[in-house]
Amino acid sequence: MKLEDAPTEKRLALKSPAPVPPVCPAAGIAQLKRSQPGMGDHRVILTWNASAPSGNPDSTGVGYCLYRSQKRKAARKNPTCSECEQINSTPVVGTACVDDLVQDGATYFYVATAISSSGQLSSSSNEITVAIPRGKQSAALPSTASPLFCRGQASSK
Repeated sequence: MKLEDAPTEKRLALKSPAPVPPVCPAAGIAQLKRSQPGMGDHRVILTWNASAPSGNPDSTGVGYCLYRSQKRKAARKNPTCSECEQINSTPVVGTACVDDLVQDGATYFYVATAISSSGQLSSSSNEITVAIPRGKQSAALPSTASPLFCRGQASSK
């Protein structure tokens, strides 16, 4: 047998598994679910500025965790507080999403935090206040420019 007739060796390229994003730390109140009449008649489009890049690879943000409270400054001081609600369980990669599980007539105080691949949260963003009107939603979100839902998909109505 000649050397050139020998079967060629096939090498398997070992691929490292895709990094699994960390889970957003839970707030004191369970993650949002549709449960009450009048919930989901309105939507809140949340946008925020990207966090500054870090020189330390362990501190580099991989996404954002979003929290809300019905008490002013509660989520700003500690987004995982007992009076806070967790909007998303896995980090939102972009800088916008839609919270479609809001109670008619409620007022919410929202914050965003960056999360690193090791699960470390940054300090909270500035808090924004959103007053939800009473009654049905009068206009739909524009289909071409609407960001993803914070939980990754629209809730079932």
